[in-house]
Amino acid sequence: MSNTTPSRDDLRASLAALPSVDRVLAVLPPHGWPAPLVTDAVRQAINHARNRLRDGHDAPIAPDSLAAEALGALERRFRPTLQSVINATGVVLHTNLGRAPVSAATAQAMHDAAQGYVSVEYDLDSGERGSRADHLDQLLQAVTGAEAGIAVNNNAAALHLVMSQHCDGKSVAISRAQLVEIGGGFRIPDVIRDAGAQLREVGTTNRTRVADYDVDAHAILRVHSSNFRLIGFVEEPSIVELARLAQSRQQLLIDDIGSGCLVDTRQYGLSEEPRPQESIAAGADLVLFSGDKLLGGPQAGVIVGKRDAIEPLRRHPLMRVLRLDKTAIAGLAATLRHYLRDEWRSEIPVWRMIAVEPEQLRQRAESWRSALGVGEVAASESTIGGGSLPGETRPTFVWSIPHEHPSQLAASLRQRNRPIIGRIEHDRLLLDPRTVDPADDAAVAMALRQALDVAP
Repeated sequence: MSNTTPSRDDLRASLAALPSVDRVLAVLPPHGWPAPLVTDAVRQAINHARNRLRDGHDAPIAPDSLAAEALGALERRFRPTLQSVINATGVVLHTNLGRAPVSAATAQAMHDAAQGYVSVEYDLDSGERGSRADHLDQLLQAVTGAEAGIAVNNNAAALHLVMSQHCDGKSVAISRAQLVEIGGGFRIPDVIRDAGAQLREVGTTNRTRVADYDVDAHAILRVHSSNFRLIGFVEEPSIVELARLAQSRQQLLIDDIGSGCLVDTRQYGLSEEPRPQESIAAGADLVLFSGDKLLGGPQAGVIVGKRDAIEPLRRHPLMRVLRLDKTAIAGLAATLRHYLRDEWRSEIPVWRMIAVEPEQLRQRAESWRSALGVGEVAASESTIGGGSLPGETRPTFVWSIPHEHPSQLAASLRQRNRPIIGRIEHDRLLLDPRTVDPADDAAVAMALRQALDVAP
């Protein structure tokens, strides 16, 4: 484009040729945008053209060109910001990318619930009003061994509801090692205090024994440190020991286990993650966990436990505030059925990703590399992530792509219609197949071909 300084007469003529707002509005094609937004966009397009002309640059001045520019600006301004992406970071539960991708059956159940009318609060047998809590109760009982179960919109909400119902105005004993920040600047002590409970800190940051909990408190709360790990000179009592103490003192035992893992993670070479069925068997009154982490379902906060501790939660006013919508109920129910049918290994994406062996990943990474003939396949580590199994990784192979400006290459992949998210290490862009659906392998190779402008 020309950027030579125009003569004063030429500039005056160009500026005079700019159409009015009304002229541009008159030539707009059908668009469906609200009139005030369109008028403002047209005005901005004219002003942008005027400023470019004054700066010595070419600019569109025809009414139809300015109309197209205005509509294009509106499309860019209001395009969806929640986009489907390809996660090639190797972080299985990527908090910024929505944590757990759900199974095909779960996605279908959520779609069906959203598409039409569903019996969310309607008893089909009696023809009368029902309860939305009934859709999950028996499933939660079956997979955890609890007497009853309910779900709210996330695990922090579950903790707040439990504290509000059972501990408002009462003291709660909790280890100093468990006064954690759970993400986004939110802290467990703040959630507890906001619910009206009184903190009774026991033990020390690195060592808390069961005797430390032998204090005058209405409840004992154990919070699993799911997003960090203490190592070295550390000690904490087991849930069995805490249950024994709580029962002897007639205290409520609440176990917030975080990620909602229902399977033994040691079979994949990972450290052991607490499971709700173990806490229930040990004697915990209430067990809290997330639905969208290692459980592999939609975002939810699940509460299971003894019926006399669960029932008051159903009637608490906060239950109305925190309840799940019909799509989340349908999705969580479908996810739980995978465990009930022992098909979680094959159906739940999180577990498929964790279970896949490095050699399979090496072959996929090599197929990406071979398609373009650039970069190399290198051994690396995939992270579990998402506030689960802190520090735990699984061996993987990545496509490692050298580039003079790797951040620019990564940015170009993020700007695609379906963005691809990788990670940068040592001035190389790394793409990890562990977190990429095999159905997207061709899309990854094509995207890199276009970003690097490599001839086929």
